[in-house]
Amino acid sequence: MKRLIEGIRIWDGADRLIEDGAILIDGDTIEAVLRHGEALSSYELPPSVERIDGVRKLAIPGLINAHTHLYSSLARGMALPGYSPQTFTQILEQLWWRLDKALDAEMVRVSALVGAMEAARCGVTTLIDHHASPHAIPGSLTSLRQAVCEKVGLRGAFCYELSDRDGTAIRDEGIEENLEFLSRDDPKDTMSGALFGLHASFTLSDDSLAKVAERIPEGAGAHIHVAEGPEDEDQCQTEHGVRIVERLRRFNLLRERSVLAHCLHINEEEKDMVADSKAIVVHNPRSNMNNAVGVFDMDGFLDRGITVGLGTDGLGANMLTELFTAGILQKVSTGNSLTAGFGDLQKIMFDNNPQIASRLLGAQVGRIAPGYEADIALFDYNPPTPIDAANVLGHLLFGIAGHDMRVSDLIVSGRSVIKDGHFTNLDEDALYAHAREQAAALWARIS
Repeated sequence: MKRLIEGIRIWDGADRLIEDGAILIDGDTIEAVLRHGEALSSYELPPSVERIDGVRKLAIPGLINAHTHLYSSLARGMALPGYSPQTFTQILEQLWWRLDKALDAEMVRVSALVGAMEAARCGVTTLIDHHASPHAIPGSLTSLRQAVCEKVGLRGAFCYELSDRDGTAIRDEGIEENLEFLSRDDPKDTMSGALFGLHASFTLSDDSLAKVAERIPEGAGAHIHVAEGPEDEDQCQTEHGVRIVERLRRFNLLRERSVLAHCLHINEEEKDMVADSKAIVVHNPRSNMNNAVGVFDMDGFLDRGITVGLGTDGLGANMLTELFTAGILQKVSTGNSLTAGFGDLQKIMFDNNPQIASRLLGAQVGRIAPGYEADIALFDYNPPTPIDAANVLGHLLFGIAGHDMRVSDLIVSGRSVIKDGHFTNLDEDALYAHAREQAAALWARIS
């Protein structure tokens, strides 16, 4: 099926802005990007072509969340008795590890469904998820894929968060769930991908990492939290005599397809190891600020040529606001208003995040250009000041992210997920009502 977005302002994700243009989509791919007045006559447009009105809208490449936790979607507004953490580990113990233990299969499914819907509302077309549900492990990754990719229509890469914290039987279930999902990963399917999930070094014994190293497929990547809190490095040095990145290297888990989330407390030698391995690092500024765990060394990673991406760590779905926060956090933490400029922020969000998605899913995404996958977000945005390719990031951050984000249309792999502000194939009111019921049941279990 062909679709034509007409009369729209287009930013290609790189260095081109078209004031009054058109995007022609053929199936799942962008066929042409045209300026006003350029002839469509050379393109075969059947009478059934779907026309999308782009007037007073801005089209950008679909956004990518490089590290999130969909299982946290039902936690919003949850109050826990006795919650008074003093350390990052206590935040995990008193909140997230209580929540993940209470999830059942239906709660897992609903969490993924509403989490993906909210991501879509923020212009996100790809989610790289890190899942945990220790009492509902078997089939959980398939449930996530079905909810995110088949039901909502987004792309996703999925894994199960392996940990020793719930005992060896549950640990072994996590190993099998990762391996089973990896075994069914089809490299031709650019909508879904698989990683081997690990929680963090401080919750994994050498025995567990040895079992993973023995069975993980050669080309597969790991997805793991690295030095999110200082206690992760402290425990690794005390218990294992090395720092975390070296430990991962010894178990052959520092790979080109591995995703290392956070990396707040690794040292300079570890950063060099990450650079040499070509592994991916994902920054999650709002989560780091909320947990008071530290500030990311953005320059230290970018200057080494490390592929630094951006994620939310499950704290919301708004990637433009996450990018805005990444910039101002660097400024306030360094005392330098010129650090984390638009060039670095554009690289992280619009160059590196698409590279990460392409590396994990095999999809050519991140540009509105012929031959790329048709992953496009349309925002209702009529700029009150001039807009061009040089200042478009200022409009995205200080306009759309800083004021009112309104995603009117979302297209993923050429298919309309949201059209004129509404999901094309989902009953949003009914699904949210069911989610509220599941959340209430979840909260009752925890309290």
